[in-house]
Amino acid sequence: MDRSRAEYAGGTMEQVLAQAVISNWIGKILFGHILREKDVRAQRVAAIDDETTPEEALALFRQLSEDCNFWTIFSDSIGLSVIPNVVWDQLKQFNKLLSDLRVGSVDQGQLSGVLEATVEVAVRKVRGQYPTPIELARLLVHLCVRDTVDDRVLDPCCGSGTIARAAMEQKLTAGVASDRAAATVFAGDQDPQAVQIATFALARPSLMHMPLRIFQRDAFTLEPATAIDFRNPTDGTVFTEALGNFEAITSNLPFVAQEGRKQYGNALNRVTAGMGEEGERFTRRADVAAYLPFSLHPLLVDGGRLGIIITNAWLGTDWGDAFYNLLGRYYDLKAVVTSGAGRWFQNSEVVTNILVMEKKADPAQPSGDIKFIVLTRPLEGLADEEAVQIAAAQIELGQTQNDTMTIRAISPADLARFRRMGLGGNAQFSDCDWLLGLPLAPLKDLFTVRRGERRGMNALFYPRPGHGIEAEYIKPLAKSPTDFSRLRCPAAKEAFSCSRTEEELAARGHTGALNWIMRFKTPENMAKLGTNGLLWYEMKADTLTDLVMFINYGDRLFVGRVDPPAFADQRLVRLEPRGAVDIDLAHALLNSTISMFIIEGMGFGRGLGALDLNKDRIEDYMHVLDPGQLDQAGIDAIKAAFAPLLARDVLNVADELEQADRQAFDASIIEAFGLGIDRQRVYDALLSLVEIRRTALE
Repeated sequence: MDRSRAEYAGGTMEQVLAQAVISNWIGKILFGHILREKDVRAQRVAAIDDETTPEEALALFRQLSEDCNFWTIFSDSIGLSVIPNVVWDQLKQFNKLLSDLRVGSVDQGQLSGVLEATVEVAVRKVRGQYPTPIELARLLVHLCVRDTVDDRVLDPCCGSGTIARAAMEQKLTAGVASDRAAATVFAGDQDPQAVQIATFALARPSLMHMPLRIFQRDAFTLEPATAIDFRNPTDGTVFTEALGNFEAITSNLPFVAQEGRKQYGNALNRVTAGMGEEGERFTRRADVAAYLPFSLHPLLVDGGRLGIIITNAWLGTDWGDAFYNLLGRYYDLKAVVTSGAGRWFQNSEVVTNILVMEKKADPAQPSGDIKFIVLTRPLEGLADEEAVQIAAAQIELGQTQNDTMTIRAISPADLARFRRMGLGGNAQFSDCDWLLGLPLAPLKDLFTVRRGERRGMNALFYPRPGHGIEAEYIKPLAKSPTDFSRLRCPAAKEAFSCSRTEEELAARGHTGALNWIMRFKTPENMAKLGTNGLLWYEMKADTLTDLVMFINYGDRLFVGRVDPPAFADQRLVRLEPRGAVDIDLAHALLNSTISMFIIEGMGFGRGLGALDLNKDRIEDYMHVLDPGQLDQAGIDAIKAAFAPLLARDVLNVADELEQADRQAFDASIIEAFGLGIDRQRVYDALLSLVEIRRTALE
């Protein structure tokens, strides 16, 4: 039931089934007419006329499959025979239209797009099915397939079949015989609609009489011994092949929304159990896609390559840390590729990376350097075969020959040093080696890191102007980064904080607060907001905050100071001094460009360009230049240089770094700490990371 609920994405079963049935019929009719121009036996599809029933059409397609292959398109499915007359009449008119057209010459990629357009976007989102751009598919295949002739290639989550199509194209373009290409490219998906569309994507005249290795299976169930049935197109006989092992597995892994996760529960448990004791530390918050490299591991030959497209969340989350640690046992991670020229998937807010890795024959086998690559041109720059080959060769060699990408290679030992600061992911796309030699101290040694307060129901606890509540129950509130025009400013919003009972308020004549409470007093709200030790409408606002960080940074990177100290919302991360901390100095150091880089490098960019962080990540990894390393002259110089920044607005990063007072401030820090680094090198590193994140908006 959970699996079905996830796939229906909020629609009724009947609505989604109706949609799937119509899409299935369109696919059958459309492909039948493509096939009739390549195979005389398919001309019978034109025999579907006004008198033909759905049952008769299904029988026709069944015979067509036995004669001509393509069972994944022509096979029966639930609901196809009980389609309403009004819909069936429309489909028969569609068939008549195609009978008068020559659709066989239309590119199969375009035709598969027709079917994709019939699939509900919401359903695709929950299932994680976002069609892969063909340019990205070709690059992925070129990075993983090293022997074009003999490598067996598998896409276990093929979706619309673009990656399998790219693998087939690579072989055929290289002169591999059609029968050899068809026998060495495999594509599977758990969704029958996806399998149908993928068959469209792979079909071409030279393959019409050869069995395509396309099948319907859940990727988590695949093993080398898994038996798959295919149909011989020459005589219609069924034959069975064991899946076997592959030299290359390439896939755009599903971006499964949280509400769709339950359907994979048993599979995820099996994968985790197979990891042994290490698996126990693989967090349950990991994306479903994070489990697939370990589930697919037995399908690869030793030294075989796995290339996946995966959400960039692994770069800056606790599950991403566990994912990286476990990868090292099974694979040698060779390359991480990201886009510096806009999102690859324009129909999704998901930002993605390509990961290329090789299967280890022995878990003790040491890993080599990891290349972090930023593609600095849009995917359209990889539109032709030569451009793809050049890009893949540059990534493989770790050498750039033009301005299409940047490549940074780092050893596992150095990466481990960065990872202790939470900078093993996103930060590595920039030149950040200068950071390793700095005198840094963990932020948690200076401050207790806490999340701002969360009570729920903002309409009650954060009243808008004109509320009429007595002043003693209104507390200043720091709510979001937008409240801070400057590095130091008063709280901009108000919070309702009342610890008195309704009877006490009535006795005191505090009708403003009492009337406000009564506006929200319903059984539902009282049950929802009830908590131990507090009145249902009570929120403690007596914990005052001075320094704050944020969990979603945008164009500006800074640590704010609330003056005077005030109540902080859950979107803020409070920094409470541990002992005698010089707050003025700490505020300055936390706003150095070095700290800005660390903040940017700890998180990862979301599809709308925001930096994703959380309290735990800040607490566990945030480092700051150690104030204990300064003498009094250095402290005074830093404070003096910081003062002008307090007197003006905080600017977006690019503009901020152009300000003379900002440059003088950072220069004073470099001098006071005796750092042997070039200020512009730090600026360039920060700008490159922010640019990568913000290009997701393009």
